[in-house]
Amino acid sequence: MWKLCTAGLVAIVLLCAQASAQRPRMPDSPEERGFRCTSGQRLSPLPDSALVYVALSVPYDNLTFVRGNESNFVARFEASFALFDNDEFLATERSVDIDVLTDVFEETNSRTLNAIRTEEFYVKPGDYKVSVVITDRETKRKNRWRGEVSAALMDSVLAVSDLYWIEHDTTGDGERLPRALENFSNREKPARVAIDLISASRDSMTINWSVSGEDGKPIASRTENGAPTGTVEHFEYEVVLENLPVQKYKVAFEVILAGRREARSLSFNVNIPGVPASITDLGEAIRQVKYIATAEENRRLRSASFMDREQLFREFWKRRDPTPETPRNELMEEYYLRVDYSDEKYSTHRPGWETDRGRVYIMYGEPTDIERHPFESGSRPYEIWYYHNLNRRFVFVDYTGFGDYTLAGPQWGY
Repeated sequence: MWKLCTAGLVAIVLLCAQASAQRPRMPDSPEERGFRCTSGQRLSPLPDSALVYVALSVPYDNLTFVRGNESNFVARFEASFALFDNDEFLATERSVDIDVLTDVFEETNSRTLNAIRTEEFYVKPGDYKVSVVITDRETKRKNRWRGEVSAALMDSVLAVSDLYWIEHDTTGDGERLPRALENFSNREKPARVAIDLISASRDSMTINWSVSGEDGKPIASRTENGAPTGTVEHFEYEVVLENLPVQKYKVAFEVILAGRREARSLSFNVNIPGVPASITDLGEAIRQVKYIATAEENRRLRSASFMDREQLFREFWKRRDPTPETPRNELMEEYYLRVDYSDEKYSTHRPGWETDRGRVYIMYGEPTDIERHPFESGSRPYEIWYYHNLNRRFVFVDYTGFGDYTLAGPQWGY
């Protein structure tokens, strides 16, 4: 049994395998699907059609690898892509079989290596709903992603695609295709973002690139000038990731030509390698460990300099890693999944993880049973959470009538 414990205090049960089965999953999250997808528009060379792409990325750890020949391992899955118009009619579909090979057994459990696939479709202009289903050919397990994409015909004066991340396709053709990704490590090599542009104008054009943080202030920028060629042109920008603070960012593109201005932007997160991708604010993540950290650990983490706090954060969770011999820290992953779920489920005027219900959920997981009393005469709304396996119950009362349930008691036993 894995436990989150404060030194010398009561042990808090966090049995990850059971929690995964009990916890209500956040709808359509990447963790629930087991893969990530994105879609967008590129520029079509055909005058009467629009071009859209759908890209997926599946971590090796979410695939079922079996031994291939004597020296490698193989995972096989089917990816089905479908686009539906506003009337829910099928516009186009395609299915592909994908084989993933590795010679290193440890890579079969990697969460950083991904099977990548991008498919492109020529469609009539319009708005489309996108569905992607991947089917593991060993287990027959299916997972689905749903999204939306808009497709428009090119404008002869100035047409610009969506921004997209690029990477070589691991399935073999070597073309630089859109990549399904929005999270990066601040230890990675620079990432590259791309855009397509076409214009029949003879005027000169100005292209501006910029990267900004959550405060909106640019941290990097570039300006280039040139003249359009009348054909589809491909432009790329390098985003330097090394040592960027952990937060959300935006890369922005702007082109000014013949009195026209077109702008596109793309958001991305910078994370710490080895921590859940949902952690985009290290300061907030440090605050959120207060339920399991000792007073001394809390003091050191919160008073640490920006340069030191990442290392202290890593050390904090390393001491609680139930499987230190593996790259993953399952306990940390489970803890922040519970934080995320609490924010989604129990937020009021405070973030969900700071509410009493959120705190109990983070520490103890999903209750065995919840008894709700929202409209009883002569009584304020209240809930009773039962944890039969722990012989405990928690009573929460909504004293204000605004859904802000406060822990009342009794807290221990029956």
